[in-house]
This record gives sequence, C-alpha cells and structure tokens, in this order.
Amino acid sequence: MTCYVVTLRAESPLFSAEWTFASEGVSGAPVRDAGRLVGVLSKTDLVDPLRGTQRRGATIGDAMNPFIWSVHPADPAMHAVNLMVKLGIHRVLVVGRPGELLGIITPLDVLRALSRGQLIEPEAPGKIAL
Repeated sequence: MTCYVVTLRAESPLFSAEWTFASEGVSGAPVRDAGRLVGVLSKTDLVDPLRGTQRRGATIGDAMNPFIWSVHPADPAMHAVNLMVKLGIHRVLVVGRPGELLGIITPLDVLRALSRGQLIEPEAPGKIAL
C-alpha cells in the first residue's frame, strides 16, 4: 500500500488533473468533494469521449468514475488483488472510517510486495502488507 495518496478536488478544472498526474508521477487519484470521497479519476478517463471531457470548462467531477473500490486495512491483501483482477481496475483505496483515506493499492504496490515475498495467500487472514 502507498500511504501518501494524491487526491483531486471534484470542482477543479479538468486540466488541473493532467498537471497533477504529470507532476506527481501518478496515473490516477481519488476525488474529493467537500472532503468526502466521491470517485476516482484516471488518465484513461481524461480521454474518454463519453464522459464529457472534451467539453470546454469540464471539471474533474465531470470526468471521474463515481465508483470507489475499497478495502479495509484488516482485509487480506489478496482481497485488493482479486478486486483489481476481476474488475479490471488499477487502484483500490484503503479506507478506515467512512471517508478516511488511509492509502491506495496499485499494481506496482502488488509487484513490490511479491518481490519481497510479502503477499499473503488468499486463504490466510492478515493485514494488508503491501
């Protein structure tokens, strides 16, 4: 898991997401509205013609995916991996209390854990060690 999570604001202009992704070296980020998690935006969403991203004055909220796939910190790490594989997604948020963003799990986090021998088998309970 990556604990430092770049977040975006739903009301911000869409072009600001491009700058944030480039400057932070990320390909996607959770989106907040008044501090509440409301979605996720990825580089792919920026070029999706069905999301209105080409419209002048579009905001991050216009282009984001409103689905938030998340796990709890006590969930087995394979739960996050299985979500990524089954749903074809590239990031799973780690949340505590409602709205409390603790981290993010990306494919690179999974590869790092695998290389260190830290990925827990699906049937073994344990904390997310990514």
